[in-house]
Parts: sequence; structure tokens; C-alpha cells
Amino acid sequence: MRPLFVWLLTASILFGASSKLDDRTGLVWQDNQAVAEVTKSYSDAKKYCEQLKVDGFEDWRLPTLSELYTIVDMRRERPALKYGFEMRVEEWFWTATLFAGDPKREAWRLSFRYGEAEPSRQERTLHVRCVRGSR
Repeated sequence: MRPLFVWLLTASILFGASSKLDDRTGLVWQDNQAVAEVTKSYSDAKKYCEQLKVDGFEDWRLPTLSELYTIVDMRRERPALKYGFEMRVEEWFWTATLFAGDPKREAWRLSFRYGEAEPSRQERTLHVRCVRGSR
């Protein structure tokens, strides 16, 4: 019982109320009010994540399409987001993955309404959920 309590206490200190650890992937996700409020163009979203300071960490980045898909739950909708996230926003979010068909002008975006993804013009303003951890 004590090791579990110590781990839970340590996890809550390391990953505060503004971020969420995904036990399966080891990625740590931004999970604060800014997820619901901040919208940026693609280039501004990348800069935003690189400059983000949350829960004492400064190594945030924009997630790839495959990374962002790891928090999609296709059994859910509106939002199609894994259980445990505080910010349950069913909007379109930027990914760091450029669209191979037009990489200078388009990048992939993912919607948490139903979990669909599609390329989008980089000048559009979309929501941003930053990540930290392995690539």
C-alpha cells in the first residue's frame, strides 16, 4: 500500500493539475484551461509549445499526428478523447506533422469531435494541446 501511495503522491507532484501523464505511452500532455481557449496558426502553435512553461517543465512541443492519435478514444464521441483529461474540447487541434502533398502550406489537424484527421492550411487558427516526452 505504501509504494502505491508514494507513487501517486510523486506523480501528482511531478505532473500537476495542468498536465496529464499517459501511462501507456509515457507522454505528458498539457491539460489546463489554455487547451480550451488558445487558438493559433500552425507556425504560432509550434512556437507556443516551444515557449510553454507548465508544471515546472519547459520542454513542450507540438505533437505529431501519431502522438495525438494516442489520446483519441474511438469508442467515445464529442469528444473522442481518452478518459482522465480535464480539458475535454471537441475542436480541431494542430499536429506537427506536415501534409506530404503540400508541406509548405498544409499540416495535419485532428478533431476530437469524432477522432477524424485531415490536412489544413497552416494559416488557419486551431486549438493547441502541447506534449512532452519521447518522440
